[in-house]
Amino acid sequence: MKPADSRAPRARLCPICRKPLEPGPARFCSDRCANVDLGRWLRGDYAIPVQETDEPGDDS
Repeated sequence: MKPADSRAPRARLCPICRKPLEPGPARFCSDRCANVDLGRWLRGDYAIPVQETDEPGDDS
């Protein structure tokens, strides 16, 4: 007999304000939080930093 899983499912939270989300596919709790996230994307807050390297043979 398998023991019951004691881990309860975690409530999904809005990534902006941390309020619990309603069940369903929504990622944000409100249009306001969705717009805050969009603004962060447009400002480049979520950009992944890269380190540029010189390509071998590129002696311009």
